[in-house]
Amino acid sequence: MKNLIKLPFVVLVSLFILSSKSFADDPLAAGKAALDRGDLQGAISAFREAVQKDKKNPQAYLWLGTALLKADSLEQAVVPLIQARDLDSTNPNIYNRLGDVYRAQNIPAAAIDQYKKAAALDTNNVDLYTKLAAVSRKARRYPDAVDAYIRVLALDSSNVVALRQLGEIYLRTKPKQFVKALPLFERLSKLQPDSLSIQIPYGRTLFETLHYEKFIPIGEGVLQRDASQTEFETMLAEAYIKTGKIDSAIKKYDKRNPDSLSIDDLLRYAKALRSKELFEKAADIYQKAYRRDSTRCSIYYEFGTLLMKVRRYGDAISVFKKKVACDTSSGYQFASELNMSMSMMQLKQFKEAKEHTLKAIEFRSDNIQAWQVLAQIYGQLEQTDDEITAYKKVIELATAAAENGDGSKYNPQLLEAYRMIGVRYLIEATKLQKDKKEAEAKKKYAASIEYLKKALQLDPKDCQMLLWLGQANQNISNKEDAKKYYCKLLQQCPSGKEAKDAQSGLDGIGMKCGQ
Repeated sequence: MKNLIKLPFVVLVSLFILSSKSFADDPLAAGKAALDRGDLQGAISAFREAVQKDKKNPQAYLWLGTALLKADSLEQAVVPLIQARDLDSTNPNIYNRLGDVYRAQNIPAAAIDQYKKAAALDTNNVDLYTKLAAVSRKARRYPDAVDAYIRVLALDSSNVVALRQLGEIYLRTKPKQFVKALPLFERLSKLQPDSLSIQIPYGRTLFETLHYEKFIPIGEGVLQRDASQTEFETMLAEAYIKTGKIDSAIKKYDKRNPDSLSIDDLLRYAKALRSKELFEKAADIYQKAYRRDSTRCSIYYEFGTLLMKVRRYGDAISVFKKKVACDTSSGYQFASELNMSMSMMQLKQFKEAKEHTLKAIEFRSDNIQAWQVLAQIYGQLEQTDDEITAYKKVIELATAAAENGDGSKYNPQLLEAYRMIGVRYLIEATKLQKDKKEAEAKKKYAASIEYLKKALQLDPKDCQMLLWLGQANQNISNKEDAKKYYCKLLQQCPSGKEAKDAQSGLDGIGMKCGQ
């Protein structure tokens, strides 16, 4: 205490008097000092005195309006601020403060107008743009809010408030602008990696912009921290499907009660099961979707094809009939009619199958499979001439397709057509021969040989075909050709059931292999 300097009382009094005089001489400075120490009424009184003392001083009006604003005297604050603006129309602080007053009065349009004028004069004020954005967003003037937040981010690229609010605006407006929101939430995710409130919208934007690989770890993280985010279960399941992680998708759906899933989720679940060839379970899930909304036309076709997979042909026919009734597009009309006919074939309803196949061909007269099915049906109905005609159409279409660059794509259909026509001609020739119609029989045998030889080119190891060719040539006394086919059969299928008949044929023509 020895070193403490003691000023005489008279000196202290003198200093106080001098200070009081300076404030008395400068009420503006006195008002600012009062404002700094929280004495709002003292500040207002001092600023009023400053205005009276110099009615042309815009700063005095600005400070008076500021003090009245802080004191919540909003109506009174407007008048001095307007007077300040009239005296100095280039001061951004005046417009800024007027904007604050209008914002506090909940007059957003006026506040936005004043903030915009302030921003035009003070282009680098982050706080000003932030206020402009906030009041615009609250008033749902989203274009103004977007422009202001973009300006904030141009000045401060890591501004969390601007990133968050601008991202949410993009997600709230219609149509939702997920592409624009994505880079904002990516930045936020890096700035606040532990914030669940950031990870949730970030995950949604990733999912909606089809960034499934990036979405999966985010979605899994959200569910680990908040299991109530059930929509992420659904999004994850779809993302797993899109990225080929079908087993993960199925596991995710397996955890859910099917009754709680939407129809779209049920259909995704069923498709995932189908892709893993879990047809019975997939059919059950499709059945739930179908029962939930039997008027939903998009369900019918895939459901019908799945029912065919599990051999529920009667149910499949019923579903395809609904598809035909609700979807007039030629593609689905054709496919549904053809699938109905194939299902009816399985139930041995060949006459009905024929009618539906003919309807399918009306839609796609150049479809090879449809003509093949029609030929098979005619075969079951023992309408041989029609069967042969249909198979010849298969050959015509398949040959044209090969010439147009499809190569061997339709070889199975060609093989069946050549084989069946050859067999039918062989049967007819045998009957004609029994009826002693040798000339006609010879022509049929020749036709049979022609078609069977083409079939053999497509499947050289077919021993039954070799046997038929040997028999056909034997029946028209082409012994050398008969021997050729019989011996090739014995070489390729020495222990096959056809070998005995081939040896009998050789014995019948008195020839041996190798001689």
